[in-house]
Amino acid sequence: MNIDYATPTFNLFGPEENGWSYSNPFDYSTLSWDERLGSKPNQLDLALASVEQYYNQEVFAYKQQRQYPPISEQLDQIFHQGIDAWKSNIQNIKDASPKQTLDANELERRKQEVRDFLA
Repeated sequence: MNIDYATPTFNLFGPEENGWSYSNPFDYSTLSWDERLGSKPNQLDLALASVEQYYNQEVFAYKQQRQYPPISEQLDQIFHQGIDAWKSNIQNIKDASPKQTLDANELERRKQEVRDFLA
């Protein structure tokens, strides 16, 4: 199991110019930390933050794929083809990229895998 420790660090503490760096995002021991940022986060906390971040990205990736036409095009379609054609078009988009939701049980399962791996 590869755990990316650097990505959540970047998101929580800003760019490397702020006082942290790493040579390998999958190796916690390569994380150098400027104590002016506060105490260095521990390995488990970074791993859990990483799991949560990647799960959130995975769940919300559908938003990138589920693109609706601009409102002006939708209104034009309704005017020229009727509401049923518009509904059909929108339903096809929804069916192609179903909405995802966060599952607290799945997130906890993934976090437990990390805890077991680091134990």
